[in-house]
Amino acid sequence: MLMRSISILLLALVFAGCNTAQGVKKDVAIGAEKTGEALQKGGEAVGGALNKTGEVVGETLKKGGEAVQKVVN
Repeated sequence: MLMRSISILLLALVFAGCNTAQGVKKDVAIGAEKTGEALQKGGEAVGGALNKTGEVVGETLKKGGEAVQKVVN
């Protein structure tokens, strides 16, 4: 009877351990997915900001070039 109880207890612990490992894997997968989404959104925001900065700098250089051209003419 004691051996049977010990066997059932060990089986229950192994099952619980496997279940916990599955939960950890699931949590890690969810965390990785959320991190990936956050990085993607951050990258898009940085890319958009760089594009706008490039447009502003380009426009400023264009206006500066036009001003110089007027002075030369």
